[in-house]
Amino acid sequence: MEIFIGIDIGTTSVKAIAVDGKGKIEKSLSRSLPLHTPKPGWAQQNPQDWWEAVVDILSEFLKSGHRIAAISVSGQMHSLVALNDRDEPVYPSILWCDQRTEKQCRELTDKLGGEKAVIESFGNPILTGFTLPKLLWLEENEPERFSTIVRWMLPKDYITYRLTGRSTIDYSDASGTSALTLEGEFSTRALELCNVDQSSNPELVNSGEIIGPVLEGTISGLKGVPVVAGGADNASAAFGCGVERPGDTMVSLGTSGTVVAVTKNAVPDTTGGIHLFRHVSGESFYHMAVILSATNSLNWFRERFASETSLGEIETIVSSSPAGSNGIVFLPYLNGERTPHRDPNARGTLFGFSSFHSRGNVFRSIYEGVAFALREGADLIQRLGTSIERVRIVGGGSRSDTWCQIVADNLGRDVWSPRVDEGAAYGSARLAAMAMGVESDSWIKLDRYFMPDNERKEVYDAIFDIYRKLYSSLKENFMVLGELQNRLVK
Repeated sequence: MEIFIGIDIGTTSVKAIAVDGKGKIEKSLSRSLPLHTPKPGWAQQNPQDWWEAVVDILSEFLKSGHRIAAISVSGQMHSLVALNDRDEPVYPSILWCDQRTEKQCRELTDKLGGEKAVIESFGNPILTGFTLPKLLWLEENEPERFSTIVRWMLPKDYITYRLTGRSTIDYSDASGTSALTLEGEFSTRALELCNVDQSSNPELVNSGEIIGPVLEGTISGLKGVPVVAGGADNASAAFGCGVERPGDTMVSLGTSGTVVAVTKNAVPDTTGGIHLFRHVSGESFYHMAVILSATNSLNWFRERFASETSLGEIETIVSSSPAGSNGIVFLPYLNGERTPHRDPNARGTLFGFSSFHSRGNVFRSIYEGVAFALREGADLIQRLGTSIERVRIVGGGSRSDTWCQIVADNLGRDVWSPRVDEGAAYGSARLAAMAMGVESDSWIKLDRYFMPDNERKEVYDAIFDIYRKLYSSLKENFMVLGELQNRLVK
């Protein structure tokens, strides 16, 4: 049997799946990854750990006896890998969640004409997680190591480089570096500000393009297998559930939450609350809203205050509680918030509860608060001219029928759950198959369906109006409270 391998280089693990020509998953493997935090706010990994995990996984797939027809790799966005002339990392990979580059973000933003000019040129503000300020941090803080850089890339591209010997980056991943313009070219000016030699830039390629064959001596038994350019993890995950045309939208209910909406309109959000990145499909882009605590809100509350209650019991009591949670409003800002506020001081809030309210009301308000946050992001996306029509819901929270229904009611859109929810790895497998001429549209099969209810939506419209106003009324106090907590918490 011929199989296509999709690999995703994540933060906590490397995941890979083997898929046949009809989209059936034949085998799934993962390997955990160590994460190093040598200082507060820092997050690093050793690229060799990714490579060893990939070698182990691919070797295991070879034992199945199936013929590997092609391999494609997706991965975490923004994280920097810098290599010397011996193809050794000059420094550990600085990850997307690393916060050490605040100073460099300000420097680059100022020198590039301010945040509005940056967003208009690159589609997004320069954020601490992005790649370009990491290069400047290395130049300013590790000059000797920086001087030895001969090529830089992102995590998935390090793997394809090890497999093929070709240093590439696809447009979806490049669009999250703060170095790729909306026109699809690396900015000479931005890279010069970081003293990056242009010869070190990876080659821009399209997702789904064959990069090259696996080199001899790389992994025994894989010589000559085509390696196909993958994409950024969010873009690949969207592609994996059939979100690839304008109007297609993916709502992810994971630890964090996202709304990914495909668009032809490369219109950036000048407030910086909505991301604009290139998609893996053709010339499309996608707008993305990000909330930092989706299922994390539920898990945190359950672990701290209801550890004896199973997720099944929570689902039962939430489903029996009325829409609107009898007037309780939850702000899911446990770890600050990205969309739309970009406020690290924002805090989780339960508003409006009294001795009348039940445990079910409180739990349902958490479901609803997360849905309100996603709705707020979706509304902002639509104001940018991007339509939200065909909605797919994925992630751990999507296993809850009640949560899916709440999302459908709030968006006022039909919501479908795909039968296969394997994230970026499945999208990568689709790209690998398509590069080899295999039709993959039939891989996308929808399972559960949720139709919005007009009566519940009227209730949610009223509560949502309160939800939106709460942040602005609390913003100043969030800042004061944050400063106080920093003094009190040792």
